[in-house]
Amino acid sequence: MEFSTSIYIKIVVKYVMEQLFAVVIGLLAGVVTGVLPGAGVTVAMIVATPLLLEFDVIQLLLFYMSLASMVQFTGTIPAVYLGIPGETNSLPAVIEGTKFNRRNNGKLAIGISALGSVFGSMIAVLLTVSIVGLLASQISFFFSNNIKFYLYIFVIIFCLYVYNKNNILINAGLCLIGFTLSLPGENNLDTEPRYTFGFEDMQYGIPLISILIGFLVVPTLYRMYTDNYTRQVAKDSSTSFKKVLIYYFRKCLPSSLRGSIIGYICGFVPGVSTVLSTNTSYSTEKHLHPNSPAKMLVASETANNSGQFASMLPLLLIGIPITGSEVVLYSLLVDAGWSPYQFDNVVNNVDMIFKQIVPWFVFANVVGLIVAWPMAKHVLKILNFSKIFVVVILGILMLLLNTYLGLQDYRVIFYTACLIVFGCIGILLKKYETVPLIFMFILGNDIEAVFLRQLIT
Repeated sequence: MEFSTSIYIKIVVKYVMEQLFAVVIGLLAGVVTGVLPGAGVTVAMIVATPLLLEFDVIQLLLFYMSLASMVQFTGTIPAVYLGIPGETNSLPAVIEGTKFNRRNNGKLAIGISALGSVFGSMIAVLLTVSIVGLLASQISFFFSNNIKFYLYIFVIIFCLYVYNKNNILINAGLCLIGFTLSLPGENNLDTEPRYTFGFEDMQYGIPLISILIGFLVVPTLYRMYTDNYTRQVAKDSSTSFKKVLIYYFRKCLPSSLRGSIIGYICGFVPGVSTVLSTNTSYSTEKHLHPNSPAKMLVASETANNSGQFASMLPLLLIGIPITGSEVVLYSLLVDAGWSPYQFDNVVNNVDMIFKQIVPWFVFANVVGLIVAWPMAKHVLKILNFSKIFVVVILGILMLLLNTYLGLQDYRVIFYTACLIVFGCIGILLKKYETVPLIFMFILGNDIEAVFLRQLIT
């Protein structure tokens, strides 16, 4: 009995340490991603691909959750101190945070933003607890082909109307390119590869990593190189954590609560989720308190984290990614053997969320508070490299990553050719958001199969 108990304890400890490793790596990646102007969660997921290939399903989910959570904290740092968004959701922090920095109160802005982010995360968990029973009892109908058909129509409509300033023609063209690129190779309709055009390497399809680097990372590196900004940190007045706490609870708590609820609701909207969460909360608070930068800043940052947690629920519960970074995660999860349709019922998915995701989510947000407030300026200085150095290093990493995966797939020449072609096209499309293209490339085969089955029935 003692022997079996000892073995059980060792297994549990090993399992927890594996999860902790994924969380810590995700948090570290989030620190770097948040403070690098122009980088984002999607780029970070691509850069980390070699490591993530060794992760199991739970580790992948924990890495992504930790990465995305930490980015919400550290993305505020360059927004406040440099006046540039560290990630796509930090624009309100740029507008209001720089007002604090000009008065040498940047550290206060970072502190109340971090507290708001933690508060928003906790509210998101509580809201999920209150509604997950209803979701679990009603969500089984989402697994039918008929419902997936309408869900995919919904996703496609959002791709057409949300991105590139609602330019439907541009978005339709990007969707068409992505779907066309998904056609060669293996598919869900036939066992024989198609559209190979006589090339043996095409029978396994176009490599995802070359698509991601070419259409997402290359344009990002180009913008990082061409954008003009100066890394200059103003001198902060002395700000204790006690002062930050008092300031937050006296002036910002109601705004933080509003931002949590607004952000959580908006987080379910496909394609825009946290971007919509942040800006909707910011606009609401601007209408209510137009002369209070603190309330507007905290409301937007609170909504950021609340929306981030909500945006993961459709993927975790029904297997539908609703953001660009989740599409990359979805592909990795499938390669790791994951599918929500394997489970007997959605209750298992709910158990996974609350027993394995939520505790680490809380932990990640506490660490985010510790990093984003007292270490803000130090983190920024550590990463205070020239932009040319950052671009060159990331470019080399992307080339090595593409080559490594090409060697693993025994198609290194094909991978290299794809990277060159898609990288050139990516630069030509640098003015556009190519997320619709990525959506349709990764989901194209499944969308095609669902739509054909719907037409037959």
